[in-house]
Amino acid sequence: MHNVASFRIRSERTQADLIGCVASIVDALACLTFLFLPPTPATAARVWMMLLVDPLTCIIGYFLMYRRLHDTGPKLAELGFYLLITGTLFVICQNVIEESASLNLVTLDYSTANGFNILLELLVALTLPFGLAIYAWLIATSPTLRRWLGFMLGAQAGLLFIALGSFVFPRLSDFVSSQFFTIYAIILSCAKAVWFLSPIAGSAKPQSIPE
Repeated sequence: MHNVASFRIRSERTQADLIGCVASIVDALACLTFLFLPPTPATAARVWMMLLVDPLTCIIGYFLMYRRLHDTGPKLAELGFYLLITGTLFVICQNVIEESASLNLVTLDYSTANGFNILLELLVALTLPFGLAIYAWLIATSPTLRRWLGFMLGAQAGLLFIALGSFVFPRLSDFVSSQFFTIYAIILSCAKAVWFLSPIAGSAKPQSIPE
């Protein structure tokens, strides 16, 4: 008798999968508004999207992706999740400072505001790209998940690192514009929505067949 290992496809969609799909679609719509709402003067809709909707949907998506990646690499998945959450919080702080200055809610001299901005940008550069890279690696090397999203996350990690590294190497900013990055974020969010609804291959029980 020979035991033949096979894989089965789990086609059932759980509540977490549906939540991840909805959160990704909402995130894509939030990013879409950034293309049409002018950065200045700051509007209530833009501030609401930037400080609440977009970060919240990102955090939900990161958490639900972590749940899928936990079986692939528990420690790496946990490290990537913490890096992404920390980086997202740093981005929120950076946006709060920028929007507060545009709305004249907080008065900071130029050197102080610039110092805070450089510090937060450095912290974001040391967290978000590496968290995305870890998620990309785990997805791309997983035998059970749809690997194409891993390559797309890897591309976003590279673009984000280039964009955030422009304050150290100014010439890097010539390769990535904010509009291009926003468009790619919209495409990636739609891809995440599809990925959450995609079936997952799981190990089936060994089947015995006669010789």
